[in-house]
Parts: sequence; structure tokens; C-alpha cells
Amino acid sequence: MAVLAVVVFGPIPPLPWSRAGNAARTAEVRQHAAPKPKAKPAAPEHAASRLTEGPSKQVDLPFEEHLAGRESAPPPATPPSEMRGLVQPPAGNGNGTGQDTADPRLSGPVNPLPNDIGKGPRMVVVIDDIGDNPTMAANLMELPVPVTLAILPQRPRTRAVATQAAARGIEVILHQPMQPSSYPRVNPGPGALFTDMDRARIQATLNDNLDEVPEAIGINNHMGSAFTGDAAGMAAVMPVLKARGLFFMDSVTSAASAAPEAARKAGVPLYRRAVFLDNVRNARAILGQLKTAERHALKHGRAIAIGHPYNETYEALKAWAKERDPRIALVTLRTLGPEF
Repeated sequence: MAVLAVVVFGPIPPLPWSRAGNAARTAEVRQHAAPKPKAKPAAPEHAASRLTEGPSKQVDLPFEEHLAGRESAPPPATPPSEMRGLVQPPAGNGNGTGQDTADPRLSGPVNPLPNDIGKGPRMVVVIDDIGDNPTMAANLMELPVPVTLAILPQRPRTRAVATQAAARGIEVILHQPMQPSSYPRVNPGPGALFTDMDRARIQATLNDNLDEVPEAIGINNHMGSAFTGDAAGMAAVMPVLKARGLFFMDSVTSAASAAPEAARKAGVPLYRRAVFLDNVRNARAILGQLKTAERHALKHGRAIAIGHPYNETYEALKAWAKERDPRIALVTLRTLGPEF
């Protein structure tokens, strides 16, 4: 009879209370309940979008090691052997960017520098990571306030942007890539200086980069928390700058930078960053950092603020230009003059 029933009615489905039936049912429920795979979110816009004027592939390279964007006074004008940096932890529990988190807000009383006396408070805005995005570079050149463009070497538009800026009277410096503490996880990009290079190779690399940007009147470091802290490496850099009549601007990505002492020994003019503008990519936050830089300039007589070619930074600079403190002169690095 059972065989006849199978022949007539087909196989009997598993009963709801049977073990086989429950397994089949469970498998079916999991299959239907499993969430559909979510589409991957679009990658965040990078520090300097790789815009080119042709159908080339867009390439992302690691960008500046940002530090917490709070006011940092330069150290007192004492011999470099007596300078000490106070490292304070950044706000929050990490910046989530894979970048260095050392935060050299250097403390101590700050006296007006000799070449600042009687000149009133002055401020410089430097935009790093220029060289990949000619459209943003052109926008920055149109701002009603002066900006200094720090141009990366060996990028698709390095020469074009440097030539355009110089033709329009925009101040240009070389944004020299240097090894970060997070290397090799974070790569500073082409033309970089590394702590394991010998003196000759460091100088040859730097000379090649400077030859590509002959408009540069000085250099500052791109990343470089490891390299700027290396006394031998910075000692190799300074003779090149001295021979070319250029200055070094320390972006202060390390609290233990060897740049001041190396520059003083070599007789190279030195500048130092006071405020990072756009660690938080939000126009309102960047506007707040510009106000922080203003307060720094009022207190110390000078302030160098570093930003990046973000749309948010550009929009904040446009808004700030209309409401900035008129007591503070917006100048170039050449006009500001070095610390020593």
C-alpha cells in the first residue's frame, strides 16, 4: 500500500514536527531572511582629488599627516638645544584616518620675534598637496586673500600649476614628501625622502624635486613625522636649501623635529606652522580654525595656517575673506619673514 501511495501521489513531504521537516523549514527561513549584501559605500573624497584634464585613471595617494587642529604656539626663541616640545594627546580617542596622531602643541612663553616688532599681527595661509587638482588650484588663486601654494613634486600637473601660479604672482613652495612614522603603511608618494637614504641620495632627490619646481622660494614637509625627527636626514637637507637660497617651513608633524637645529646650524631661514585648518572637513569647523589662527596672530604677532585643497576649505576661505579680523594683515611667507 505504501508503495502504491508513492506511485499514485508522489513522495510525501516532511511533516512539520519531523526533524527533517524542521531542518528544511529552517534552511528555507534563513535563505529568505538573509539580508541582501549592501552596496559598498563610495570611497571618501581624498585630500587632493586626482583631477586631470584627460581620460586618465584617478589615483589616490596618502596625504598629509594631520594633527589636532588646535592652536600651537611656536617654542620660545632660545637655542635649539634648550627647546622642548610638550606632546599632548589629541582630542577624542583617535582620528580614525590612519595618520600620525602625535600632536606637538609646543608650550612656553612666546616673545615677539625681532623682525616682527612694530609690524602688527600678520598671518599666512598655506595650502598643501597642490599638484594633482588644477581646477582647485585655479580656484584658490582667485581668492581675494593671498595664499601660498605648496606643490607636490612628480605629480601629473606639478609643472602646469607651478607655472600658472608664478605667472599670476602667487607664492610657491615645494611640498617635499618625507617619511612618516606610519611608513610603510602610509606612503608619502613619489620623490620622498626616507631615513635609510644616504646623504648623497637625499640631496640628489631633493635637487631633482626643486628642479621640477624652480618657482619655489622654499620648501615644507609633506608628512615627515619620521624624517623631520631624524637629525642626520635634516642635516643633509639644509645644505641644498642654503646653496639655493631657500627656506625650510616646518609643518610640525613631529614634536621632536630636528629641523630648527639643523636650519640654525646651516644658516637656513626657518618658518613653523601654527595651526592646521582642516583636520575636520567641515566648512564651519574650518572657519573656526581660521579664527583660531587669528587669535594666535594677535597673541604672538604671527601665525602660519596650513590647509588642503578641499572644497570645504575653499568655501571656508571665501566666507572668512568677507568677515576676517581687519587688525591682522594677510601676507605671504616672504613678507612675513622667517623666525630666524
